[in-house]
Amino acid sequence: MRPNLNQAYKKQNGLGLISAIFVIVVLAMLVAGMSSIMTASQTYRSQEILAVRALSAAQTGSELHLSELLHPENAQVCNTDVAPLALATPGLLDCSYQASCASVTVGSDTYYTIKSVGRCGSGVDSATREVKVRVAP
Repeated sequence: MRPNLNQAYKKQNGLGLISAIFVIVVLAMLVAGMSSIMTASQTYRSQEILAVRALSAAQTGSELHLSELLHPENAQVCNTDVAPLALATPGLLDCSYQASCASVTVGSDTYYTIKSVGRCGSGVDSATREVKVRVAP
């Protein structure tokens, strides 16, 4: 005797719908997870770029003060910035630096320490980096 195929199909009603809903839910969770990872990665990258720009601003400030200090036509005078100086270079827009200089005399030698603080961005999206350079002319 042959089994009735209609009864076998009736027992499987709705299995396709349940499996399709399960697959859709799993795929939606994967998409949400990947989106969250991408957002976190983009935030990290933008903060990293701001930090590199702030370091470049600080290095720019220290190099400008070094060139003034060590220039042969200038008297070796240690200058300190009163206020932060904004940079207008295309790569360093919205960045500034503030440099200070201190001198120490040990025996007959004078050493100059230039400290430059670079800042980029504002508010939560900002970065600050500091560079110190010690030189004996």
